[in-house]
Amino acid sequence: MGPYPVLAGLETDETGRVLLVSGPHARPALVKLVDATLAAHEGFPQRFAHQVAALRQVPATLTMPVVGADPAAATPWVAAELPPGLSLRELVERGVLLGEDALLQLATGLAAALGELHRAGLPHLDLTPATAWLTGQGVRVLDFGIGRAAAEAGVGPREFSSPEQGSGQPITPVSDVFSLGAVLHVAATGRTPSVRGWSQPDIPASLPERVRRLLAGCLAADPRQRPSPDQLPVMIGPVPPAPWPSLVGSMIAEREIEVARLLASVPGADQPSVEAPTVHIAPVPAPVSAPARPRKPSTSPRRPEPEPERRRWKPDMWAVVSGGAVAVTVLFAVIMFSVLTPDRPIRASQQTSPPTTESAVTTTTTTTTTTTTTTTTQAPPTGEITGLAGKCVDVAGANTADGTPVQLHECTGNDAQQWEFSPDGTLRALGKCLDVAGGRTDDGTTVQLYGCNGTPAQLWATAAEGRIINPPSGKCLDVPASNTADGTQLIIWTCHGEENQRWNAPS
Repeated sequence: MGPYPVLAGLETDETGRVLLVSGPHARPALVKLVDATLAAHEGFPQRFAHQVAALRQVPATLTMPVVGADPAAATPWVAAELPPGLSLRELVERGVLLGEDALLQLATGLAAALGELHRAGLPHLDLTPATAWLTGQGVRVLDFGIGRAAAEAGVGPREFSSPEQGSGQPITPVSDVFSLGAVLHVAATGRTPSVRGWSQPDIPASLPERVRRLLAGCLAADPRQRPSPDQLPVMIGPVPPAPWPSLVGSMIAEREIEVARLLASVPGADQPSVEAPTVHIAPVPAPVSAPARPRKPSTSPRRPEPEPERRRWKPDMWAVVSGGAVAVTVLFAVIMFSVLTPDRPIRASQQTSPPTTESAVTTTTTTTTTTTTTTTTQAPPTGEITGLAGKCVDVAGANTADGTPVQLHECTGNDAQQWEFSPDGTLRALGKCLDVAGGRTDDGTTVQLYGCNGTPAQLWATAAEGRIINPPSGKCLDVPASNTADGTQLIIWTCHGEENQRWNAPS
């Protein structure tokens, strides 16, 4: 890619392909190869060259500085320096949503980066989860100048564009404010906002009030009703500096290691061309659950609600660790395929890494000699499941009646807190199964004790970061509002990796 060795192919969207390269001084950089159809659009090449020149004048600290470009090449390209991290798109595709604190941190970073561009007279016009990056140094925004060049050339609006970008109305910096709201909506719910023309999108009522107010303002259909970029910090309010949630931080750290490894592997004389084959970075493995540690309640309960009219961004895979015989593994695979495929995800790569199995519930070993065959079966893991504040998953009152609430409670060691991970994929206590009430899949559905009946509502699997997932719904066992009071009934909720969905289970 000009002087830059290609390290990996990252993703492709409607505007072109993104490559990871070894940039100046052997630092990581991203190269955008402009889509051939877009590049052939009348007037686009000249406008793209103008935008690249303008970007070079921006004192980029929160955006990614341009380090090279060739707008006149057969395949136009531009390169920007990259602090190793993850795009929000990759994070959401892998099933991670952000709680209130992290959402506001993201909003603050995006607003500051957009302000950097706006002060230079450049609206972004292409802010999406793919151009919003989370790094160890905070939020960074990727700007290749393509959004502005496409708008000037009359190319139609894209998924995260404001209503005025598709209606011939004047385009101003508040168009970026709408896109910022749409990006935050995805980070909070895993779904794009449902927008029809100039109608006001619905904001899920269960999101934290501070987040709801911000989204409602940013996503106002009428640009005159949106906050200006200068008003955004006031609307967001004070956000104390803080590291990303541990799951996000671990994923960023893994990516930093992977990028460093790729950079170290670059031979000094090799300079791959545009046509050179690229290597796809494997998805960052979800961190393995850490040993038990004191937990503090999360202040940011997750409350996304399903919105059927909007696209739901499905994860590439839930790193489900199967806990049983082959038949159970196959059953979970079929369930996960049916759950994750109805809505086509936006995928950074068509390659995925297989789930890593941490443990097996049932192990069958057969040894054959000329005279004997011996088969042994290991007992299913059984014991307490502990979560927030070190408290236990408990059958209320040790009552075995169908429909008895399953709750969080101080650990007492009694039978109501002894859970067996059965080979058939169920979680059992007192001779009955952990059950999602009514077989529903909605966020906030309670869980209960119920007679084992083989329905999908009683299937459970452990996953990385201590999550316990009901595969048919794709949702996690959750302590609502991080309430650690004895008697808090447990629910299922969209998986997001925060403390109120982390459990220490017997193995």
